[in-house]
Amino acid sequence: MSVNAPSTPRSWSPASNTQGPLPAIIQLSRPYLSPIQIKNLEEKTAHANGSRDQQLKFQAFSVILATGNYLRFPIRTMGTAMIIFQRFYLFNTMQDFPSTLDTAHACLFVASKTEDTLKKLKEILLASYHIKHPTGPDISMDSPVIEDQRRRLISLERHVLETMSFDFRVRHPQSYIMKFAKHLRCKSRSFVQFNSDLFIDPAPLAETAWQVALDSYKTLVPLKRTPHAVALGCLYIAASLLECDVSGLNPERFCVPPGDFENVVLELLEFYIDWLPQTMLSTRYPDPAPFMSMRIELNKRVGKYSEIRASGAHLRLRDHTMGDKGTVRYVLNWERERLERDELY
Repeated sequence: MSVNAPSTPRSWSPASNTQGPLPAIIQLSRPYLSPIQIKNLEEKTAHANGSRDQQLKFQAFSVILATGNYLRFPIRTMGTAMIIFQRFYLFNTMQDFPSTLDTAHACLFVASKTEDTLKKLKEILLASYHIKHPTGPDISMDSPVIEDQRRRLISLERHVLETMSFDFRVRHPQSYIMKFAKHLRCKSRSFVQFNSDLFIDPAPLAETAWQVALDSYKTLVPLKRTPHAVALGCLYIAASLLECDVSGLNPERFCVPPGDFENVVLELLEFYIDWLPQTMLSTRYPDPAPFMSMRIELNKRVGKYSEIRASGAHLRLRDHTMGDKGTVRYVLNWERERLERDELY
């Protein structure tokens, strides 16, 4: 398996193996998906009741966050679990894997390994049980209920790992938020008209942006954009909510393409407008009006919201029987994938 980083999403291509009795399947891991690839995958996995599917996902996210907090996982572990969960249901349908709560537990278990915060699967299941049944009855790790769930999730874990292409590289926006907040010197709108040199304290700005970043895990933004682009978008929304003047913000100063920055902000604003009660900011900002005002103001500056329709590899839903068709080789670098495919043909 190659260890070099790819820059695009995953795909697989079959090839004949002239050196063995079975055909080989090369599956390339691609951490980021283009908007058009995600749209095509969503059309394939779409259910008749899309709103119900979204509610099931929100329930799964709540389970991940509650269980993670109970076990004192860091934010990166819970964020990784939600990113893995989002990816899983892009390449697998809810008809094939209807229990989103089981999938949430499996993703949290994989994330705990990925982020080096390992917990036994039984510990995760027991924590989830105590959250769901706070008044009892108490059960132990040796309970048949826990053991039955463990066996079921061990099988599901394999599907999660195959969907990830065994690629455990996940980056988060939080570290960029802290760094960018120190350099993003913005004034309060109350003092801009007086040409004051009074800048706002970066601490509340970073705190609000941190909450926006947590909400971003409930969207597909982390699968489309790099973490520093997500971080800058979160800071822009936070600054606007805190009534800071960010009209002069230059994304290129932070090595973020303007198009990526605009799409991050607009997609997050759409999420807040449509699903505000499901977000971390709902307690502080229960009215969607500020988010709608931000979207209107940004649309005036950048034009109508439109994703960059970049071409890319045609992606299919995951084939559950792929392992039965021959040896599957997971590759992390597109150049290595091309060389191996050329050798096999």
